[in-house]
This record gives sequence, C-alpha cells and structure tokens, in this order.
Amino acid sequence: MHCFNHPQTAAIGTCKCCNRGLCTDCASDLGHGLACRDRHEAQVEAMNMIIEKNARIYAAAPKNILIGPVFFLLLGLLFAGFGYFSSGGITDLPFLMGLAFIIFAIVSYVRSRALFREEP
Repeated sequence: MHCFNHPQTAAIGTCKCCNRGLCTDCASDLGHGLACRDRHEAQVEAMNMIIEKNARIYAAAPKNILIGPVFFLLLGLLFAGFGYFSSGGITDLPFLMGLAFIIFAIVSYVRSRALFREEP
C-alpha cells in the first residue's frame, strides 16, 4: 500500500477517519490511531473519545442491570397493592397496571441478563 498523497512512498498505516494510506510525512500518530496530519486529527480524537466513553458505559452496564427492573417491580407492587386493597379488587385499573409493571420488570431483567450473558 502506498501513501494517498505521495504515491511513490510506502504507507505506514491508514487514517482512522478516511482510511487512506499515509506515509510518515502525512500521518499524525494520536496514540489510538493515525490521522491525516492537519486534516482529520479532530475527528479521530472525537472518535477515540466516543469509543472510550462507550467502553466505560458498557463495562458498567452489568452492575446496573437491576436498577430498572427493581424500580418497575416496586412500582408494580405499589399499584397492585393499592388496587387490590381498594374497593375495586383485582379488576381495578391500578391492580392491572401493577401486574403490567411487574411483568415488565421480569421481562426487562431476563432480557438484560441474556444480553450480558452472551459475552465470552
């Protein structure tokens, strides 16, 4: 592979933004990849920042797997208890909404566990 700007010179790598071959004169090493000097350095830095943030968020996600389901479970129990102990009984709207929240909590927990169980 040859440099995009200098076809007679061998490329040392490719720009992380435009994927063009770069020689030592055209490349800017940013630590996490090469960029076209004075052209794509800001874009490559932005991509590196996004990748790093996503990696941190994804690493923290299994620890936060219970927050949503526990909230919906508590909300469901609150609605179901209010609906059951009020005058309407189990056919009352709050009771049915409570059941829906409880079912949603269970489904969201199971789906979240399945998503993070696929990791090697």
